[in-house]
Amino acid sequence: MTSPSARWFAIAVIGGVAAVIVTAVVLLGIGVSDPSPTSLEKNPNPAIPGDILYVDEASCIVLARASGEARGQVHCTGVIPQLLYFLDDRRIAYLVPNPYPNNLVIVDLESGRELERRTIDQSRTMLDFTAPDGTRIFQRDGARLDLIRDGQVTGTIAFDGLDWPPNLVGWSPDSQWLAFAYYPPRGRGAELWLVSRDGRVRGTLATGVVGGAVAWRFPDGRAWPPPPID
Repeated sequence: MTSPSARWFAIAVIGGVAAVIVTAVVLLGIGVSDPSPTSLEKNPNPAIPGDILYVDEASCIVLARASGEARGQVHCTGVIPQLLYFLDDRRIAYLVPNPYPNNLVIVDLESGRELERRTIDQSRTMLDFTAPDGTRIFQRDGARLDLIRDGQVTGTIAFDGLDWPPNLVGWSPDSQWLAFAYYPPRGRGAELWLVSRDGRVRGTLATGVVGGAVAWRFPDGRAWPPPPID
């Protein structure tokens, strides 16, 4: 026959193990479904075209193949840019937050060297996240987004496993791909997701992304967002 003290000891041990399991589930996400798409850095997808600029945790602008095949830091800004731009195949630019003067900084893409600063009227840098072909997105319910063009719903992208969709941060120049910033729970850094317009192809281009500024360029020179200078 088991003594009362032995029974209480067993209950305490079981309770302690249960507390450890609960802590692991909450803090480490054990048993929680991860909604993040496959890492493009580990598993590149050549079907995703062009080059992308984003900002990493060190406040450095990174140039990456959208496919995930290559990436590298171009220029460390010391601030978190509001917007990023491809000006041409040799220059990029970033918009620094107000109230800084000379708010558009132009950088040599190959060397990372700052070339010049200009003051740009903020009216030329307003971004409403409309695709180049005029498509806009609207949240329908939960984590589902409708793509609307000319007043008609042309498609829907669903993010299963999420209560709320990630933030739209950019479009490809041909309007066929979208870039989203996803903020995971438990304080992890933001992830940059690339999703095809039909929602079928997805990938995580980068983790530890800050600021939400993204620029996308194709080899033929088309770029989003449009450069604010000629």
